[in-house]
Amino acid sequence: MKKLCVVFIFSIFYILILTTMAYPYSGAKAVCLMANPTPNIDGVINENEWGEGIYLDKSVTLKGEKKYNGFGNCYQPDFIKDEKDCSGTLYFLWDKTNLYLAAKITDDDVYLDGESVWQNDCTEWRFNPDGQANDSYIGMWITPKFKGGKPGWMTTNPGAGIQDAVDELPTLKTVIRNNGYEWELKIPNSEGVMKNINLKAGNIIGFTVSIGENDAKGADYSMPCWSLNPAQWGWNEAFWGEIEFSDKPLNVDYKGKLTSTWGSMKTGI
Repeated sequence: MKKLCVVFIFSIFYILILTTMAYPYSGAKAVCLMANPTPNIDGVINENEWGEGIYLDKSVTLKGEKKYNGFGNCYQPDFIKDEKDCSGTLYFLWDKTNLYLAAKITDDDVYLDGESVWQNDCTEWRFNPDGQANDSYIGMWITPKFKGGKPGWMTTNPGAGIQDAVDELPTLKTVIRNNGYEWELKIPNSEGVMKNINLKAGNIIGFTVSIGENDAKGADYSMPCWSLNPAQWGWNEAFWGEIEFSDKPLNVDYKGKLTSTWGSMKTGI
């Protein structure tokens, strides 16, 4: 009996440890609302269609002694002068068959002449379905123009056998202006890059997003990023925030507010 009791206590303790360690993220949280009604994918963002989104500017571009983190991307706040130089809001919605993404970027030096997608001005979206600090992340690097003027992306999803696949994307609707750009995209869950992203109410996965900013013809590069922990660098779970797929529908009365955790990070409180 005593032995059974010890085994039972150990089992409960083990379950508690697993539960605690399931999503060891940085603490930043966001909510992805249901797309009801679905946004009109025409390249022009209407907040009534998308909700509030995540706002990024120089204040969330990391400072640090190291130039590069585990992704090989540099974070150089000094390259960004102000909000007109680089800032933006990134949006996300979902339904049972699609993930909807959008970005509205302010940039007074739009650069779209790079050899690679990530060498253009772009936004970088990463998802981590298993909640572990490893290389199984799903990545989407989305740019409003490349390869002869076509919009497109580079995608990575080891679970689907996709590694840095570059494609034109006719379904990506974009508008490019002198002071920035915006785009909207619907990604069916049948897309290979969506493998292991479970579009289900209540599902919580790792998430982070950033703006890739190339100035001076690509010579100066910086990335305002969401959810990064300034005390950590390199490949670890502190890089990730988390996103929850909510069953709450988007409508005019519900604006997709982010949690107070993000508000504190944004304002530096």
